[in-house]
Amino acid sequence: MNKNRLWLIILFAVVVYLSMAVYADLDNLSNALRSFNWIYLVLLILLTTTGYLIRFLKWNYFLKQVPVKIGLMENLFVFFSGLAMIITPAKLGEIWKGWLIKDINGEDLGKTVPVVIVDRFTDLIALVLLSLLGILYYEEGLSIIIIFVIIFSVFIVLIKSERISSLLLALLEKRAGKYSRNIKTMHHTFQKTMTIKNLISMSLLGVLAWFMECLGLFLVVQGFGGSTSLILSVFIFSFASLAGAASMIPGGLGVAEATLSGLLKVFGLTSTMAIATALIVRFGTLWYGAILGLAVYLIFKNRIINGKNLNRESD
Repeated sequence: MNKNRLWLIILFAVVVYLSMAVYADLDNLSNALRSFNWIYLVLLILLTTTGYLIRFLKWNYFLKQVPVKIGLMENLFVFFSGLAMIITPAKLGEIWKGWLIKDINGEDLGKTVPVVIVDRFTDLIALVLLSLLGILYYEEGLSIIIIFVIIFSVFIVLIKSERISSLLLALLEKRAGKYSRNIKTMHHTFQKTMTIKNLISMSLLGVLAWFMECLGLFLVVQGFGGSTSLILSVFIFSFASLAGAASMIPGGLGVAEATLSGLLKVFGLTSTMAIATALIVRFGTLWYGAILGLAVYLIFKNRIINGKNLNRESD
């Protein structure tokens, strides 16, 4: 990620969080945070990490379907390094994982980039499925979920329909020139990974992964002395995550926080407690992931990537 863009994202995050703090009243917010039982933040981070490990299983499964051959340690490095890119629009910066694999074993980007996209696709399906639990509470959110369902359906039809995909492929090849081979490889990879069996099984695995963070929201509310139902927590977190993704703002900054705190307030929490909860949850899910990803990349980069390159040169 461009350094200037990173600093702009951080500056934007500071502005968002300061605005939320002012809205909640700084004194009241600071009192709420002092009363928070911080063991619940530890639990949130443990749940988030568990969710990442479940999503790694999904990522690893898709790579094997292509197939992309990569060692377990190298793949863990790629997956967790990719978390550094979750503060990009709809987390699409995770496409960087394709370049990391290329640096490690020279694998064609036409095989790895579609895997990242399909992996994210199943994440979004999982969030939609979890959000459906909350329609009983918040029917107004149905329109956003319907939009996502339509987008998913169109994408699947475009990939699975031989006639439509052939036309699109021919059009893209004319524009791609020397990169037309990569487009053919990408299309083949999409066809191979986006089977009904894969989409259903991996989306359900994604449901389990995202449920961990939903459970984290439920516990953080308890940490502030508040109460909410688990089903409502599942809906609020998944719906806020979808809203953040739909906004195409890096990391859903501002949108996810506002949706989280707004829905928590609608369903009974005070403004101060709702905003404090949103801040803790976003730290334990968004910023924890980004920091973890950056740390993994910086610590293991030389050992994984440079070590592989040295071995290749010696061979």
